[in-house]
Amino acid sequence: MRTTTINKPFIDPSCDLSEGITYDARNHSLSWIDINRGYIYRTLLDSHDEPDGIKSYKIDENIGLMGLTNDVNKVIVGVSKTIDVFDFSKGAIVHNLARFPNGNVASNGWQLRSNDGCVDEKGNFWVGTMCDGSCPEVKDVGTLYRLNKDTLKLEIVMKNVGIPNGLEWHDGYMYWASSMEHIIYKFKMNNSTGLPDLASKQPFVNMADAFKNHSNKSYTLGEPDGFSMDTEGNIYSAVWGTNRVIKINSDGKVVEEFVFPAKRISCTTIGGSKMNTMYVTSGADHDSDASPDDQGSKIFRVQLDDQIKGIEKRRWQGPLN
Repeated sequence: MRTTTINKPFIDPSCDLSEGITYDARNHSLSWIDINRGYIYRTLLDSHDEPDGIKSYKIDENIGLMGLTNDVNKVIVGVSKTIDVFDFSKGAIVHNLARFPNGNVASNGWQLRSNDGCVDEKGNFWVGTMCDGSCPEVKDVGTLYRLNKDTLKLEIVMKNVGIPNGLEWHDGYMYWASSMEHIIYKFKMNNSTGLPDLASKQPFVNMADAFKNHSNKSYTLGEPDGFSMDTEGNIYSAVWGTNRVIKINSDGKVVEEFVFPAKRISCTTIGGSKMNTMYVTSGADHDSDASPDDQGSKIFRVQLDDQIKGIEKRRWQGPLN
């Protein structure tokens, strides 16, 4: 297996848990969030793909994800209890699109929050929910939803999920990371409904298998986190707790690893002027045994092979006001 080692960060935004990184080719920008501190960040890249200043915007609650829209200055965001529109030009949430049922409180009374998700091929917005920081532990009390672009109805796709994470579609299949199970699943899509056939659910990659021959056995506990995909169907998945992003081919085989100076690698996106640069987010390591050299919370950059092209982020096709 090929190994690429990254030794230094690309951007140091002073985050705690940077996540949800998104490239927009229309204005050559990178955006990401800090889940724990409730910030949205954006930088416009220059002609050399270097950051030309970074702007940060405070949200009054946790933010779990964002998606592009047809307005380059507006993104759709999932926050603690709602799905909203954020306007970069105003630096604020400007419109509410939907509210999670029951205030996003689970049946056991625990408060949930938005986590990962994305916009699908038809322009609907998918978002998973999970226990927030007030819960005594993380359990499978979350839900994967689809916000219908036409009706603005929040439709339940899957119940009883623990930590819903990376999500993408390719060639008639949906790929979805269930972090608590350490598995990326594969589902056959129903073309008429635009929803996955839940009966077709099958493990695509199990982290215990992916790392079974690795010298550090603790990596078998690595959690698949946010991921992106190239046009050939290869997945580039962050694996929380392992310092790594792994490249998984369309057969479910791990063919390459990217090693970072940060234990808690959280999300990837592919962008840049040639759509073959991978940008990677990370979280600060607060464990008592954390390395003093850990670069967690920073943004990293990896130049992929010339022939690789990332799938561009899709845009929400529903209303913005």
